[in-house]
Amino acid sequence: MTDAHQFLARVVVAATIAMLLASLWSVIAARRAEGRVDHRFAVDRLVLLVVGLVAANGFAGSLLLAGGSRPADVLHLLYGPAALVTMPIGVWLSRRGRDLRSPAAPRHHGWLVAAALVLLGIELRLFMTG
Repeated sequence: MTDAHQFLARVVVAATIAMLLASLWSVIAARRAEGRVDHRFAVDRLVLLVVGLVAANGFAGSLLLAGGSRPADVLHLLYGPAALVTMPIGVWLSRRGRDLRSPAAPRHHGWLVAAALVLLGIELRLFMTG
């Protein structure tokens, strides 16, 4: 099971990088088109993918923990749940108090860029504490 947990961790990192790049692409496109064009659909789907993959990897890690395996550092058990809530918090921050139909709405992907960077940092720590 450890191999599956490690494989999923690498897939999560790849998906997070893809989500970061798509968010940056959306921010740049929105600025160039003065808010008329963005790539919200792609970004939103990648956010869902990242959250689902993090949850699946957390489930795999929970099975390892239930089976008696322990991470090298106990902080791993703190960083795992932190990784799970990072993207939903980024989505919440990006949508609060904004009318998503307004021309300024695509700027909300800036929050998702920040959340993806935080998540990549957490993922790095997870690899270090694993």
